[in-house]
Amino acid sequence: MSNRTTSFLLTLISVFLFTEVFAQGYETEFIVSQDGSGDYTSIQAAIDGAKSYPYERITIYVRDGVYKEKVKVHAWNTKLSIIGESKENTIITFSDYFDSVDRGRNSTFHTYTFLVDANDFHAENLTIENSAGEVGQAVALHVEGDRVSFENCNLLGNQDTVYLAGEGNRNYFRNCYIEGTTDFIFGGATAYFEDSEIYSKSNSYITAASTPENQEYGFVFQNCSLTAAEGIDEVY
Repeated sequence: MSNRTTSFLLTLISVFLFTEVFAQGYETEFIVSQDGSGDYTSIQAAIDGAKSYPYERITIYVRDGVYKEKVKVHAWNTKLSIIGESKENTIITFSDYFDSVDRGRNSTFHTYTFLVDANDFHAENLTIENSAGEVGQAVALHVEGDRVSFENCNLLGNQDTVYLAGEGNRNYFRNCYIEGTTDFIFGGATAYFEDSEIYSKSNSYITAASTPENQEYGFVFQNCSLTAAEGIDEVY
């Protein structure tokens, strides 16, 4: 083997090894626990500490607790999963609403408790709540990313509980509970709801889809239960 060939092969091996080290040079699992026994005590701190645009999926495990946070999954937090210890007891809650944020005519879009700007996000075993009450527009979950999924989650609010934005974006909800009063699932994305319960707390419309004309599907509900509070009999 010539010296030139040997040098070339050694260079290739060096590049390969460097690439492998670089690709794996970050943590892929974190634990959030309010008692300090994990890596972080807040969900937002864990998100902010995760590698941007990772090669491999990063998973944040959240122990039971009430996390009073306004959470944002940034656009660079792709391939991120947040998995709670239990749906009923891993609670993310905040209480912003239209008048409280005071951001002008588009204040609704700043009221979220949980915002997903990233693609390929997954959440499981969480309760996400906007606890503002019946005070107008108050979003619990706001999604701007594509290929976003929620499984076994509670999404709680009143008016505008779930906002699914972005032409061409695709969202998937399985075995979730979603409650609200007025137009509480809205937006222009494509969303598929499967084996979920949609609970109306007042007489009003469930959805206010703004599906673009050139988009084949808006909101699709498969094997879902439409339920309502006692005395509610005009739900559309």
